[in-house]
Amino acid sequence: RRCFRSSVINDQSVIMAGRPIPGTLKKQMQKATVKHTDMSPEMKQEVVDIIAGGIDKFQTPTGVNNEQACRYIKDSLDKQYGFQWHCAMGKGFCFDVTAQNGTLMHCYYQSEIAILVYKC
Repeated sequence: RRCFRSSVINDQSVIMAGRPIPGTLKKQMQKATVKHTDMSPEMKQEVVDIIAGGIDKFQTPTGVNNEQACRYIKDSLDKQYGFQWHCAMGKGFCFDVTAQNGTLMHCYYQSEIAILVYKC
């Protein structure tokens, strides 16, 4: 059983030192940065790809539709790795979950959105 706190310090992710983020750097940021996981390296990469695909698919001009993106990620993981996956996404939350060994991932997307996926 592990307890992690997830929070975003500020909402200034589109501005760096008072200037807009360069396009090349923004492109590099369009992947999940894993904070903690107990998954195998292969599974970790597949889950990161599913997370990035779900967030990109439900990106709107006003932000990400968290509910639809979470549903897409959960359904994709259920289909690929069996049922009972859970997904939480947001800009600040705390969690204390019990997960099956090898199925927990806590990551950030574009240093702005925190994502937690696990199977129980």
